Amino acid sequence: MALLGKIAKSLDPNSDLPTDVTFFFKGEDKEVKAHKLILSMASDVFKREFYGTMKEEDVVIKDASQQVFQAMIEFIYNKRTALGDFELSFLASLYYLADKYYLEDLKEGILATIPEHEVNNENVLDVAILAEESILHEPLSAALYVAAASFLKSAFNGKLEKAVDFCVENESTELHGLVLFKMLATMKNIPDPNLCENCKQTPCLNGKALTAQNFVPGAEVAPRDPWAISRTDTRTLILSGLDGPETFTARLDGSIGHGGYALRYLMFKCFY
Repeated sequence: MALLGKIAKSLDPNSDLPTDVTFFFKGEDKEVKAHKLILSMASDVFKREFYGTMKEEDVVIKDASQQVFQAMIEFIYNKRTALGDFELSFLASLYYLADKYYLEDLKEGILATIPEHEVNNENVLDVAILAEESILHEPLSAALYVAAASFLKSAFNGKLEKAVDFCVENESTELHGLVLFKMLATMKNIPDPNLCENCKQTPCLNGKALTAQNFVPGAEVAPRDPWAISRTDTRTLILSGLDGPETFTARLDGSIGHGGYALRYLMFKCFY
């Protein structure tokens, strides 16, 4: 059996490798047993605790539940831990322990699972409040705010005013106002997966006529009728800037910008 498999098996009750440290939990009649050496190899915090000047064999944990602490221990022992199966509130508590004991892999694993959790009408404010409660752990807080804001952006098609209306229908408190403000700010920074990279519109304007209102510098366009412009300008043009209400400057194949093109003769040439 591989070494990692043996380490995972060493936590089993019938293991022939006896544990040498026991963790107790304030207010709970439960315990977690482990091996000092294995924990010390995973965390310098445990190493100092077990092999420093204050050697301990019985440890009382006051800032975490037995269930959350057990999940951290099982991660250290390489036992199969499906982080995505835990509730977000549980993961927030687990992240706190991972940060406390310098377990970077566990922190990264928790952050990676947050987008997999369902956010909906019923829990979006709870997720945002959890993000605010986790503000001292900035990566976790940011990931939770992104999860909440991503739901709002998708549910309301990126319309901030609709997201505001939805949130204010709920009980209004100072905390709700704070998390709403942060969710809306986060929404603005979340890229729209349906946004066309060329025309910068949703839905895409591929094949649509160019106007002063939808003009995007740097976008690729093509003649709607090549003969209306020039026989030599039948290839893709790169928009540079507007010359006036109905004309623009463009570059052809990397050349210096040429002005005077009529907007009405061009259409967006986008790619999928």
